[in-house]
Amino acid sequence: MGVTDMCLAQPLTPTAEPVVGELLITLSGAIDGPTKLAMVEKLAASEWAPHSAIRHFAFDEIDIACVVIRKSPRLTQQDMISLAETGSVDHRRHLASRPNLGLAVTDVLVKPGEAVILRALANNNTAQISESALDICLTVAKDHMKLREALARRHDLPAEYATQLCIMLPENWREDLYRRFGLDKEYVEGLAVKAALSATSAGVDDEAVRAIDAAEKSGALTGKYALTALRAGKPAVFDHAVARLCGLTPAQWRVALAMGGVRAAAMACQACGLDRTDYPTVHRALQRGGRMHQQLEGEAMNAAANVFRMYGPEKAANTLRQLGSRS
Repeated sequence: MGVTDMCLAQPLTPTAEPVVGELLITLSGAIDGPTKLAMVEKLAASEWAPHSAIRHFAFDEIDIACVVIRKSPRLTQQDMISLAETGSVDHRRHLASRPNLGLAVTDVLVKPGEAVILRALANNNTAQISESALDICLTVAKDHMKLREALARRHDLPAEYATQLCIMLPENWREDLYRRFGLDKEYVEGLAVKAALSATSAGVDDEAVRAIDAAEKSGALTGKYALTALRAGKPAVFDHAVARLCGLTPAQWRVALAMGGVRAAAMACQACGLDRTDYPTVHRALQRGGRMHQQLEGEAMNAAANVFRMYGPEKAANTLRQLGSRS
């Protein structure tokens, strides 16, 4: 009977366990990769594998470590905390996917604020996540759509956090959160409006108005002018250009974008005389600025295409005014 089989046959005595553990660690350095992996898979499934060996393999190369991290019952809470603190990103990612993680471990996992780790943790429905950890998740989620979606699929969010998440999600996700968490739709939309209207300082707006006045006076105010400003990282100039070209106030446009997302952005392009091929540039720039919450794929692409097909410039501008009526 081999050393590994001894561990699987029956529990080891307190005296034998550390000896066998050292033998397994020594043996692992003298065998080829596939044989080592097969040995570790057996140990990870055992309820009485030597703890010293399990801990050693948990910090090994990731193709070995992941087997232990994900399923060994011998991995202790302190082992997992050590992994969360000192393991590589790959070690932490596998740990974040381990079933039934407790708060002591997840609170350490979230501290670096790594989006890939937070997403794995959010997708782990059996992991406990504290409110302080959710604070970190929501902060990072502002710049990571996939993390927002993973958080939105959880069923254990406090209503306060579900509300904050709603503001960062497109309309098609919001409806599901309203229903699952019993949220007040009017209240959430009011918060979204407030956030849209308070995002730009008065000084920045005043500077944008001067730029738009000058562009209009010189005959340079066009949809292409607005697009150039957006690409140059001047969202306030873009906002005021869109508003002026579409016959809206800047507040109406900002609320329309917050409420309408893809449809509003596509209608702004149509009303400003931008071509359909310009839309992806607008979408990605708004997404980088945290103002567009959908990836440009599938449903979003279809929604934008439908606007260009079904709306003329005047109808698009009128619809934007309606969307922005809460300003």
